[in-house]
Amino acid sequence: MAQDNNYELPLNWQQKVSLWFGELKVHLLKDKVLYLYCAVTTVVIYSLSLYFQSPIRYSLTTYLETIGTACYITFLMWCTYYYFYLIVQKEKSPSKQFLRKLAQIFFPLNRTIAVATLVLMLTLVFSNHTFLKSLIPILHPFSFDEAFINLDRVLHFGVDPWVITHSLFPGAWSSYVLNMAYNAWFFLMWGMLIFFLIYKKLPQLRQQFLLTFVLSWMVIGFFFATLLSSVGPCYVEPLSENNYFSPLMETLRAQNQYLLDIEIGQLWALATQEHLWHDYIEQANSIGSGISAMPSMHVSIAVLIALSIYRLNKIAGYVAYFFALIIQIGSVHLAWHYAIDGYFATVLTILIWKGVGYLIHRYPSAFP
Repeated sequence: MAQDNNYELPLNWQQKVSLWFGELKVHLLKDKVLYLYCAVTTVVIYSLSLYFQSPIRYSLTTYLETIGTACYITFLMWCTYYYFYLIVQKEKSPSKQFLRKLAQIFFPLNRTIAVATLVLMLTLVFSNHTFLKSLIPILHPFSFDEAFINLDRVLHFGVDPWVITHSLFPGAWSSYVLNMAYNAWFFLMWGMLIFFLIYKKLPQLRQQFLLTFVLSWMVIGFFFATLLSSVGPCYVEPLSENNYFSPLMETLRAQNQYLLDIEIGQLWALATQEHLWHDYIEQANSIGSGISAMPSMHVSIAVLIALSIYRLNKIAGYVAYFFALIIQIGSVHLAWHYAIDGYFATVLTILIWKGVGYLIHRYPSAFP
């Protein structure tokens, strides 16, 4: 009588290599729609930059060093946090547990390569957006500021929104806190990106966040930004000699000087606005360059983060929605945007989120 063999034959090196690449292919194909979107948009944008002979130089690597540095710093911060966490938890062998955790993160190596490939894809998304944003005044000269100023006043019962925010949150300290929250937006965005790059428990939510994220930069941050080309309150006077927002800018400068005098900090928004203005004059394609107010990408991404976090945890989601509200207020208070910029960005972001969610549920095989 034949006896069953309950063991597997060992694989030779060729079979192991083939299996390894097969697993890598599986990891990469999970994000095939993202890769396809990135590849198509990058080729189209690069081709258009050559065809139209743009005065602004297109670069694939605008954000490569910055994203690489951000990944390195994020990794060091996590390592520090986790090691001290093990010590606080009185782990018997914290070093061994720490190394074991690192092995779980980086191996299997094909999974790490797939995540690294997604990070490289994001550098292209940001580089493409910065280049396109710098082209907005060339494609459609700024022309909607006056309309948005009037619309803001209509929506807020004849009062400029910045007057309302500075009445509710008066003084340099309020502006300082709002500016801190506005700057914290980047770190929250980066943290959510890293989370969803490696998060696998809810693959459809992960796909919905990442696809909405990249589409928002293109649809909201370029298409509608070009269609509704505007500069925002902080640039109205230098670009059009319209001093409508001089009282707001003078208020912010006075508050900034107060903070400098007491050596507590500054309103970083003013320095950033000056930096972006310099890049605009020089027609530079650098990190964050380009001037555009409508719609607000700060508000858009803050709303996207809130939509995503709410699906993970409702209480944390309410906190994220509150943060999005703070970003909306800060964008007006610090002279970056008209209030309508954030309102419209919110509507567009929700529509893209819903649309992507519908496609994911309608065609599940395309989003494994």
